[in-house]
Amino acid sequence: MEIIDAHVHIGRRHLPMEVVKGVLDRAGVDRAVIFADPESPDIPGDNQYVLEMAEYHGHIPFIYIGGNAYSQNRPFPHLPEPEALEPYRGIKWHCWFTPGHDSGGAYLGMDDSQIHDALTEPRMSALMEKVMGMGIPVNFEEHFDVTVQFVDLYPDIKIILPHMGGLNGGSQRILAAVGHKDNVRFDISLAGISEGLIREFGSHKFLCGSDYPYGSPSWSIDRVYKLKVGEKEKKAVFSGNILSLTAVTG
Repeated sequence: MEIIDAHVHIGRRHLPMEVVKGVLDRAGVDRAVIFADPESPDIPGDNQYVLEMAEYHGHIPFIYIGGNAYSQNRPFPHLPEPEALEPYRGIKWHCWFTPGHDSGGAYLGMDDSQIHDALTEPRMSALMEKVMGMGIPVNFEEHFDVTVQFVDLYPDIKIILPHMGGLNGGSQRILAAVGHKDNVRFDISLAGISEGLIREFGSHKFLCGSDYPYGSPSWSIDRVYKLKVGEKEKKAVFSGNILSLTAVTG
């Protein structure tokens, strides 16, 4: 059974691929979805590094778009041109609109109309048109109100909410708000998974991910192995779902 970690950060300086590879190999990960380190001092450079390492090691590259939630660093003066997406198989969208994570009740400072305007301004709309045209997923991490509007405004975009929505406003709140939306999936990094969630939402909704280096690949894999569900469901969570979302052959 192939195991794909759907949430792994790498970077030339802080998280070089040779170090990350050792961690993934020891955990039994066959390949990973990789994107830049949110603490990187050079996120644009690490986006290029992700492409290089994906090609060399057979991983699945996502472009990182967003700010650094751990500082005031916002490395991009504006959103990338749509063509910048073309070498990638997905987007890691991380706190572009909001200054940090929302684990439940964080102050946003934007009302609903301001959020709508931000999510539909011309440059954003052009980028999302490209996403839809390419059919790639967006791993989306923003404030709860931004997340809910994004899901509703772009129903044709495949959206992955990391940490079971734990930093998009809290897992229970996010699951209740958008869990049954057809375009929404969840990675289990830092959150785990249960038979109850599989029964309620279906195994097609979940991806095995660790958020390395902030989470443990071994821990996430062990949680899936221990599920009292069939092999078909485990295979979907371990690899089938992310392969389908990224249109990568097994």
